[in-house]
Amino acid sequence: MKRILISLALLTTSCFAQSASSDADKAQAFEATTTAGAKLRFPEDYKGKIVMLDFWATWCGPCIAEVPNLTKVYTDLKPKGFEVLGISLDSERTREKLAQFTKDKGMAWPQICDGKGWEAELGKLYGVRAIPSCFLVDGTTGKILAKGTELRGAALRPTIEKALGLPLSGTPPVAGAVKPAAPTAPPAPPDPLLEFAAKAVKTGKFLDHTVVKEQLKQPKAGLVALANESTQSKSSRDIARVARAAHLRAGWYYRCTRCDKMHLSMAGAYAVAPDVVATANHVVEPPATLKEGWLIVANADNEIFSTTAILGADAKADAALVRVIAGGLKPLPLRAEVYLGEPAYCFSDPLKHRGYFSAGIVNRLYSTDSTEGSSSQRLNVSTDWAQGSSGSAVFDEYGNVIGHVARIQTFNSNPAPSTGTTLVLHEAIPAKTVLNLVKRTNEAAAR
Repeated sequence: MKRILISLALLTTSCFAQSASSDADKAQAFEATTTAGAKLRFPEDYKGKIVMLDFWATWCGPCIAEVPNLTKVYTDLKPKGFEVLGISLDSERTREKLAQFTKDKGMAWPQICDGKGWEAELGKLYGVRAIPSCFLVDGTTGKILAKGTELRGAALRPTIEKALGLPLSGTPPVAGAVKPAAPTAPPAPPDPLLEFAAKAVKTGKFLDHTVVKEQLKQPKAGLVALANESTQSKSSRDIARVARAAHLRAGWYYRCTRCDKMHLSMAGAYAVAPDVVATANHVVEPPATLKEGWLIVANADNEIFSTTAILGADAKADAALVRVIAGGLKPLPLRAEVYLGEPAYCFSDPLKHRGYFSAGIVNRLYSTDSTEGSSSQRLNVSTDWAQGSSGSAVFDEYGNVIGHVARIQTFNSNPAPSTGTTLVLHEAIPAKTVLNLVKRTNEAAAR
């Protein structure tokens, strides 16, 4: 997802790891300027303190629900050595109200906001894919002491008190600040692809992170032969079969800068030619915590295909084309014209839970920026997806790809989610945009 699952705000993802990183992980150091204009060095400026990095946004209902409890804990424990540093993922459009918002809410701690939303530099540095997302750091040693649900609701105060070496007070959270946790899905089993990838990359037949970074800026020319559009209507059961058989996984097998262990960061992809795979551009971008890594593509049987070139990449359009060495990949047809209300289907691996198929309709066709042409075209559909679904194909009733998963956005009419109306939008990149990228790729190869 382009990094974006606000509706799943109880999820924290500092690493996409099969083996979780330990509490002894070091926090990523950075320098920044607060919204008040003060220069700040983290964690150097917090020596002798326990500081919580709070990734949030003014438009995030779950983040705002945590504010009353956090402000109370901050007021009570600041004299004992507790600090908070807010990192807002507000965009240029919404950050104008940040100062007044924090003042009204009693959020007296410093804030950092670069106006880039989900592309915020510090969000990338800490691998933030969902908010609220918090990290408790020892300012002297730089060690991460706690993160995620340990820093929310009823768990917040005792976690801070323990880190400060204080006796547990037993003080309850602010009334109304914490709601009962929603039922969670059962944990996903370990991904066998981690073991297969370790063996595969030893062949040296994969793009490493240095090459990918270069080719994302300057893709390699190459022809892409597309499949013909399908015109025969299929049942939802048949669409599910097509989607399941065609679903691919793309992403990174990489060494993490925080724990020095090998991780997987995988999402969805689909073949548009026998040797060309399409996915979201942000899936191909190296993870923020990558030390070294390799771009890989695999099918449902964990067969891994070597990656040889980035043929096309458009960050604004969130689309990329990757050349692979593969046998037997069946390309899916792309359909440019999409209509409101028509059926839509998606097969993906949300939150590492493999093989989730859902049906919906096309809800909206729109542009994020009228000045950017096809790169800004988007569509909303009511199929379900979550982190791990990015790049997965969205199908019509004929088995054509009409788009691929990009992100989820959550909007609330009121900062207090208990009284406001919440709208969750599933944003996809239209196949028309991918076709445009293919066209540009083919034109470059013909020159």
